[in-house]
Amino acid sequence: MTEREIEILELIRNNPTISQEELAFELGISRSGVAAHIHNLMKKGYIQGKGYIVKVPEFISVIGGINIDIVGTPNEGLISNNSNPGKINYYVGGAGRNMALALSKLKINTNLMSVYGSDVNGERFVAESRKIGFNIECCERINGYSTSSFMYLEDQENHFRVGVDDMQILENITPEFINRYLQRINQSKYCVIDDNLPIETIQYIENNVNVPIIAKSVSVNKVKRLMCLLPKIELLVLSESELKELTQKDGGEIKPKAMNLISQGVGQVIVIKGNGNVLYFSKEDSYEIKGDVVPAYNRNGSTAVLTSAMIWAKLQNRYTRKEIVQLGYCGSVTSFLTNNSVFDGLNENLVLANYNQYFKN
Repeated sequence: MTEREIEILELIRNNPTISQEELAFELGISRSGVAAHIHNLMKKGYIQGKGYIVKVPEFISVIGGINIDIVGTPNEGLISNNSNPGKINYYVGGAGRNMALALSKLKINTNLMSVYGSDVNGERFVAESRKIGFNIECCERINGYSTSSFMYLEDQENHFRVGVDDMQILENITPEFINRYLQRINQSKYCVIDDNLPIETIQYIENNVNVPIIAKSVSVNKVKRLMCLLPKIELLVLSESELKELTQKDGGEIKPKAMNLISQGVGQVIVIKGNGNVLYFSKEDSYEIKGDVVPAYNRNGSTAVLTSAMIWAKLQNRYTRKEIVQLGYCGSVTSFLTNNSVFDGLNENLVLANYNQYFKN
């Protein structure tokens, strides 16, 4: 849609009985101009028939973090308590942003709801989003705050060693913030969240969001924030250590811990092991996908892309549960091709090509 068509559609959604004369007055254009835009909206399928019956396209709402990853990689072996010559790179990331961007690349209409700061990193996020055509209309700039950032060190083999995050700004994703977008969220096919959100915001989502929820954990320190939401989560994606923290069960096999979450109402659980294997659990079945693909760079962003690729596969309405997880995995391994959280070339054809290579041959 053009910007003018978006304006007209929003006015119609707010007042379905508005006349073309009133639209022309509101927009400061001619009635014939309005009529032409209405005709185009009908041709594109956004308006159906007379009376401005607005067709709401299927879309996903993602609520979560925008982050700037600051990555230090030494030229040689990492030496503790010492300066290490190497490279420092900046990447736009964040679990919420990564899931929303991956969904967009898979041609799923997506609204990212998040916050960024009034700093150079916030400007970097906005500039990159505009450059790639990424929708950030529901992202708000918060004055006086720095954009969320995560600084970490890799060793020479690109393995994560230690990190520090500064995510104070995410406390501004408050219940009041969510309320501003609640109507849009409840028109979504799914509401996707990460556990960067404050606990009171997750509780607000529990009480006010009435569409299926998909959740991705980002940290052992934050995963317990999801406890109140478990009965409403259709799909939960987390690491083995996050599973241990959430269930408060040390040692032993993964399956009993995952089934404990399912007994509390979670529909499906995906556990990512340290070796890259992907484990799936539901009431009906369970299985494991061997992580045989060796990362060319690192696994940064891969679980976010796995989550998004699974959502994309679910929306196709033609795949089995096992195929959906396999397609999720085929999306995730694209992140191994780059230090960017989401591979620039991610698309539906690439996911399907990986699927044919890894699971059909």
